[in-house]
Amino acid sequence: MDTLLLGIFICLLFTILLICFVYLRPRKEENIQNFSSRYPHDKDKSIEKVHYDVAIVGAGPAGATCGYFLGKLGWKCLLLEKKKFPRDKYCGDAVCKTAIEILIEMGLYDQLLKDKKAHVADSGGLCSPGGLSYIGRSKEGLGDIPAAIACKRIHLDEAIAKAARRIGADLREEWPVAEAKFDQETGLWTIYKEGSTTTFKSRVLVCADGAPSRLGTQLGLITRPPDSNCSRAYVEGGTHKFKADGVVFYNKGMLPGYSALFRHPNDVLNYCVYIIPGNPKVTPDDLTYWHNNLMKNDPNISRALGDNFKIERMRAASLRLGGEKVSYGDHVLIVGDAAGMIDPMTGEGIHHAMEGGKMAAMFLDETLNHGSYGKDVMKIYHQRWMNKFGFDFRWSMAFCQLTYRFPILLDAATAAVMRKGDKFLLKWTDIMTGRVPKIHMLKPEFTLTITFELIRLCVLRLFGMSVGKQKKSS
Repeated sequence: MDTLLLGIFICLLFTILLICFVYLRPRKEENIQNFSSRYPHDKDKSIEKVHYDVAIVGAGPAGATCGYFLGKLGWKCLLLEKKKFPRDKYCGDAVCKTAIEILIEMGLYDQLLKDKKAHVADSGGLCSPGGLSYIGRSKEGLGDIPAAIACKRIHLDEAIAKAARRIGADLREEWPVAEAKFDQETGLWTIYKEGSTTTFKSRVLVCADGAPSRLGTQLGLITRPPDSNCSRAYVEGGTHKFKADGVVFYNKGMLPGYSALFRHPNDVLNYCVYIIPGNPKVTPDDLTYWHNNLMKNDPNISRALGDNFKIERMRAASLRLGGEKVSYGDHVLIVGDAAGMIDPMTGEGIHHAMEGGKMAAMFLDETLNHGSYGKDVMKIYHQRWMNKFGFDFRWSMAFCQLTYRFPILLDAATAAVMRKGDKFLLKWTDIMTGRVPKIHMLKPEFTLTITFELIRLCVLRLFGMSVGKQKKSS
């Protein structure tokens, strides 16, 4: 009876989600050509300007990618980074396929692999709250471009920023920004350096200063603090027992959050934990507890690490999930983590940051050519990235709540992967990494398969029977 009621509930829920799709579909966007040119003198790239066309604050994946493509397009671009490269950032280090394609376009991907600064993820999978797990292979199904690579941010960020400099962006390291002020008369921003009288002027400002977004907050465009966080700790190579390239572990107690292990070159592991909003019993303040607790008490993670692993102390970073309602203003855009370009279901943000950075550059190429930078124009950029991947974040949050309330759904999904194998896993991976929208989970190939496994699991548990705990592809 309970199984029947749960099945009916799931069917009704999917129906409601389909109806909600009407309200979550992409919005129609304006056309830049509809807006008149206010600064026609900025159109000619050959004119030597006393100001920059675009100043980007923050040279992480979003800002540096934006700077790279603006430089490639021939615009006078300033890229400001508060620290000196190489500098570290704390995250899971998973670089998904969309970002890999951009790295290839920049000519960086092969070099990162050659220099052993990145590791291709071939064998990977997931472990469900009920202990079901599947480790599959992806190379044969994906070809030359993998689903993901692991690349430390200390390497990735420097590679992209230096590529932006080589192609024409003016990269200034150790240049912390104190504030930025806009002059309505001249239509220019003045950017001030902390502890210095040095300033730069620019027609357009891009805030790419990370999840806290100090500058975006100062400008009044970001009105809330980051809503989550994650941990990171590297495990020394040769001291653990982890055999795969990447596995996501779903522990029932901290859903919809998760933990993961990702393999780097030289057998180094990144052990990370992501707190995802939705569970009232798990808050960002609990990160240290869950980081240490899962490492010691989760049977799957402790088995993967073994008894003699050597791990560094935990580092933590804040997350801004699900997209900001406003990522634009007069002569200003917000990109990457500062704009909340992080998927609430996975905590992944590198590929969205790089995609958002490239989209911002392409958009600014249009606006600079037309000479219009008002709020109504800059709003088009927000519509574009929301249409591309931002509206999908709402589905991510809905599915997060679903898995928190019904962890058995993750068990059923894992059981489906165990039965269907690598091809099904690759389709699941495309959804989880944002290659295809989350609404694809409502397609019959997923809903019927997972519903079947859900009913089967309920029946097996009702009679005290168990399903296979672990499976690896051949």
